Amino acid sequence: MAWMTLTLSLGGLGLLLLGMAMMTDGLKAAAGNSLQGFLERSTRTRLRAALAGFGITALVQSSSAVIVATLGFTNAGMLRLKQAAWVVFGSNVGTTMTAWIVALIGLRIKVEVVALPLIGVGMLLKLFGDNRRMAHIGIALAGFGLLFLGLGMLRDAFIDVADWIPIERLGASGVLGIVLGVVFGALLTALIQSSSAALAIVLTASVTGVLTPLLGASLVIGANIGTTATSLLASIGATANARRLALVHVTEKMFTGVIALILLGPLWWVSEQLSGGADGRTNISTGLALFHTLFNLLGLALMWLLADRLLRLVERWVKQPELSSERLRYLDDTVLALPAMGVNAMHSEIKRVFKQLLSRGRIIIDPDREPAPEETLHTGVLLTAIADYGNRIGAQHLNNGLSEQFLNLNWAREECMQLRDLFLELAEFPQADINAALTPALQEALLGLMRSGELKQLTLEERRAQLQTVKRLRRQRRAELLEQIGNGLLAAPEATRRLHVVALFEGAAKHILHIAEVIYPQLAADAGESADAPVAAT
Repeated sequence: MAWMTLTLSLGGLGLLLLGMAMMTDGLKAAAGNSLQGFLERSTRTRLRAALAGFGITALVQSSSAVIVATLGFTNAGMLRLKQAAWVVFGSNVGTTMTAWIVALIGLRIKVEVVALPLIGVGMLLKLFGDNRRMAHIGIALAGFGLLFLGLGMLRDAFIDVADWIPIERLGASGVLGIVLGVVFGALLTALIQSSSAALAIVLTASVTGVLTPLLGASLVIGANIGTTATSLLASIGATANARRLALVHVTEKMFTGVIALILLGPLWWVSEQLSGGADGRTNISTGLALFHTLFNLLGLALMWLLADRLLRLVERWVKQPELSSERLRYLDDTVLALPAMGVNAMHSEIKRVFKQLLSRGRIIIDPDREPAPEETLHTGVLLTAIADYGNRIGAQHLNNGLSEQFLNLNWAREECMQLRDLFLELAEFPQADINAALTPALQEALLGLMRSGELKQLTLEERRAQLQTVKRLRRQRRAELLEQIGNGLLAAPEATRRLHVVALFEGAAKHILHIAEVIYPQLAADAGESADAPVAAT
């Protein structure tokens, strides 16, 4: 009997996890890039951001998936830390919908009546859907059916578990039993990487009589704390933004968990009364679902009061890499969850490298106006890392708009490599040669293209006009140097060296213009040009 119970439990758990994975993946794929637009429009205030997190999690049925996606959006620069934090807080409340589905539907009906039709309809949509989105929705429906089927198997298995696992001793062991319940709930969630699945197991066990009410409540608290394992794992080796958001998530869950443990008795009493009164085990699953909801609403209320202070602390604890650092600031594994996030993160990282390169160019022209240059130029390391991530992003399915943006970014990265090579070559010339080669007018024209704050404010026509000014001044300088050679005022080798310096700067100006058309495309559109048509195509 024990062996049959174990196999039935494992099968039910497997179907539960498979159903949740299919449902999450199907809905994410069906949403496509619209998820990005929804978050950008819906996170302008803390309330709207929390509601967005709640709504997405209630739909996708996976707070872990939403939190990992939010990490990626934050890294890619689509969401600020404050916006992302409130999406996460709302997501915590959204995950309570799983508990209600299990308590009110999954444990009170004959699951086959719901599960099998959902699986059948879902797979028919997958096979015969007339577009890709319908196929993804079909997968999500089939996953929802598998979730219910797994719940039914777990419910049947736990009826026998109550007879041969003396778990009632744990529930009767007082404070120690409650603490062990929290630990077990956290470990269970961390192990299966889904608080929704862990809650389904807890509620299923409770309705079959395996768990006492307070032990079930402690397991719910543990499951909520254990869900932070996903964000912690996602933040390992990640950028500062990901680590900050993961730390906010962990701190909020731990703090709320401690408060809930202190208030465990009163919270359960409220849950019990609201779910129909203490009339035995009949209402325990509804009571635990209500307790789970109250727990997460408590966390949201606490963060409403303390979030700003928490965010300031986290920003002090986890520092962003300096602009000149060789560490990536926006790209890590979290941005690969959706292609749009990866492309946006790649754009932000290339923009950061571009600013480094412009700073190096200004230092070469006039070191007295700029801080002392670093001993090494880290942009090569960053550009290599960007190329590696670009290969991983390019291996995913990109729609036409993303494909064009991705190709332009790859082209801009190659332009950055060439610009870096030019600056490295120029840095080998003595400063006296640089000063002798550039006239004041040519120096000022070049600096105008190398100030990122000014460059991004220019329209495409204004940038190209500045490049034409550089070319005109280069021709004038060449004529002056040739005249000096003819008059015997300058040796030919010296004039050649100066002309080479000017030619290198002109080449750098061309690369700067090419990169700017990709990095600041909206200004190209303002000038009546195509924002997605880089100079390389002309």
